[in-house]
Amino acid sequence: MSITTDAGLAAGWREQALAALEDGRTAEAHEWLRQALAETTELEWLNDLAVLAHQRGRGEQAEALLRAVLAIDPERADAAENLAALAAASSALAEGQARADARWRGSRTLGGPDPGMYERAFPGMPRPDIISEHTSRYAYALSLVGGRHVLDLGCGTGYGAEMLSWSAASVRGFDLWQPGVDEHPRWPGVRELHYGHDLCKGPLPAADMAVMFEVIEHLPDAPRALAIAFGAVGEIVGSFPNPVYHGSWMNQYHVNDWSLERFEQELDAAARASGRFAGVALTHHHQALRSPLLTPGRDPESSYWVVHARGIAR
Repeated sequence: MSITTDAGLAAGWREQALAALEDGRTAEAHEWLRQALAETTELEWLNDLAVLAHQRGRGEQAEALLRAVLAIDPERADAAENLAALAAASSALAEGQARADARWRGSRTLGGPDPGMYERAFPGMPRPDIISEHTSRYAYALSLVGGRHVLDLGCGTGYGAEMLSWSAASVRGFDLWQPGVDEHPRWPGVRELHYGHDLCKGPLPAADMAVMFEVIEHLPDAPRALAIAFGAVGEIVGSFPNPVYHGSWMNQYHVNDWSLERFEQELDAAARASGRFAGVALTHHHQALRSPLLTPGRDPESSYWVVHARGIAR
């Protein structure tokens, strides 16, 4: 098929289509235009372009091209076959992703080795009160990360990183946990979850800010981890549990029993130790015992503290 077998004929069909459209004869106008396009368009090239788009991972573009070919020439067998193959491949991919998602979400060790004391929160955990408390902190952070590049330090199973992706320009998660082969989390909004990363030692990429929820109390060298974080970002939104309620005496994974004043001091010292800041400006929120609600203000007696620490330029 040539590009223009009869351009004059196709132009006449287009005029016929416009005239029919003006008279309200839309079905007739559609047929005239379809014939004009069939005469002036190299449909085989569009079919080939669709195949290349699919091979490059652009499935939606490939489908649009193939449907355009069939709209112009419904009898093209090659386009119809390719569209059917594309649908089958998409279905197989979706089924594979669903199976992989079910596997990691169904892992019995997703929350850690001890089902009596979870090391990390996870989707479907049988403690809705805990996941509610945790997600509330990420919900608060959503108001701060809009359009910014964010690190989720101590990302765990990644549910919080996924929440942050709803507002942030990008989110990268880092965690010491090494998921098993069938329990590596997958989230649609987060492409980078780095596991096996020691926050007390490993360098971090530059970003606008970091969140550190449910992690600082777990770190054997938390001051160093905070300093590394301030070396990469200008702001940290961190949480810390009141050891009166959540200390190492009742949670074997907690190794730091800091008061709120100590938490504030460590944030300030870490900002200075990074060599980038003269100190920090702090904004406080807190959570009462067994409550998911964050209340503005500083309360040393509350169950959880959430602090937004902003580095003060030297």
